Amino acid sequence: MIRQALKVFKALNSNEKPWQLSLGLAFGSIIGLMPLWTPHNIVLLFLAFIINLNFSLLIIGFFIFSGIAYILDPLFHQIGLAVLTSSGMQEFWNGFFSNSLFLFDRLNNTLIMGSLIFSLISAVPLFFLINFLIRKYREYLKGLLEKVPLLKSLKLAKAFDTFSGGGS
Repeated sequence: MIRQALKVFKALNSNEKPWQLSLGLAFGSIIGLMPLWTPHNIVLLFLAFIINLNFSLLIIGFFIFSGIAYILDPLFHQIGLAVLTSSGMQEFWNGFFSNSLFLFDRLNNTLIMGSLIFSLISAVPLFFLINFLIRKYREYLKGLLEKVPLLKSLKLAKAFDTFSGGGS
């Protein structure tokens, strides 16, 4: 857990652009809020390897939002049920699910449909919020934290450990 927190601070202080960090967390939130082995998550993981985003934050976001998903499952079920049983959409869903490719997606499951809708809608504001917070952190807090004596000594110890060949 401490190692993951250190990776987050390392990423925040790295030369990576804020959008790379926030996109990693946003992708992690989508993957974490949905049931794990869905085609949507496989596509997102494939995109994560193509797009230059921070994979550590994707994994951290996955673990955080996986825990939140269990709490939100009743909400996901209600959203999916409302979408799949709406009277105006019945013909669309009948045509949509008559194709076996779309049945493979399991979008006829209320939990998967609700979690997909919720995760896609919530990922957009999460991306912009995290992007904003990273910019503000780098603008105001990064310089202050570098002046803390304890953090300086940890940085020097890490540099010495790396220089002497003991670092990882």
